[in-house]
Amino acid sequence: MLFSHIADTHLGLVQYGSSEREEDVYDVFNQAIDISIKDKVDFVIFAGDIFHEPNPSGRAIMQMANGLKKLKKNKIDSFFVLGEHDQSRIRGTPVPYIYHNLDFSKYIGDGKPILYKGVMLAGLDKRRKSEISEYEKIFLNLDQSAENEFKETKHKILVLHQGIAEFHKYADDAQSTDLPKNFTYYAMGHLH
Repeated sequence: MLFSHIADTHLGLVQYGSSEREEDVYDVFNQAIDISIKDKVDFVIFAGDIFHEPNPSGRAIMQMANGLKKLKKNKIDSFFVLGEHDQSRIRGTPVPYIYHNLDFSKYIGDGKPILYKGVMLAGLDKRRKSEISEYEKIFLNLDQSAENEFKETKHKILVLHQGIAEFHKYADDAQSTDLPKNFTYYAMGHLH
């Protein structure tokens, strides 16, 4: 099983007001897509902050759509969770849901595990530190699913866009000991 783990693409970022930096962001994203295709991965995971803003530019939306289209053309599925840059504080539908609804990519940020090509995949969207307590029950349920329902599944991947205290003192949403234990890979995003 071979997969790509891509996080924090921040499509649409115009760092320092420089169009050259915006091009760099798109170039790196396209390289990641092309490498995934060249390496013939089984699937791609996007671990949040797909876009730099919850209301991305049309160009950023098209970059993601074109990347997903290339993956689909090469029979490579993808899965995603939302980072804080993908979610608006004002109620609304996050832009990446468009790709889920069009069947370009699959949203897995609701904490419900799925089985894909013999791999258990589960993901959760970014939560603020004050909301992390909501994860306790979800983490427990995911651990139980991994141990029971997906017991025979060799690979279990948890996709999160959260900071882990042991790795960065300013992004200390959770401790590594808080994470479910029965996973073989933790596809994290957020720190870059």
